[in-house]
Amino acid sequence: MKKPSEKLKELSDRLAIAEKRVAEAQKERNENVEASIQRAKADAKARQESYKARAKETRTAAGAKLQELQDNYHREVQQIKNKIETEKEARDAKKANKRADDSEAYAAATIDFAIMAIDEAEIALLEAIAARAYAESLA
Repeated sequence: MKKPSEKLKELSDRLAIAEKRVAEAQKERNENVEASIQRAKADAKARQESYKARAKETRTAAGAKLQELQDNYHREVQQIKNKIETEKEARDAKKANKRADDSEAYAAATIDFAIMAIDEAEIALLEAIAARAYAESLA
């Protein structure tokens, strides 16, 4: 199992990659942005599958609770994506702006979720450190 500091470094590295991709996408043409989106989706799916595999191995109550939270989140995200996809087919400016607004709202909601997840991860890591220290004090 990785140390908490290693997991935080992994999170920091992942955030740096996301920041770089977003900055690059803002400079690219539309077709290149679509390729970036597909790459990001593939990377995210791979990380999710890896997490799910690890969660199955550990089968902890915390892992189950986090899985339930993630499942609910993904269900809501899929509803938003379905709405966005429906509107994506529209060609006029009003609907295109609405789609852009929805996409921006989705991005903002996803970032908010990530911030909450980071907050939860920080608390979980601090509680894990405290629990380990207590366990070692009993040994």
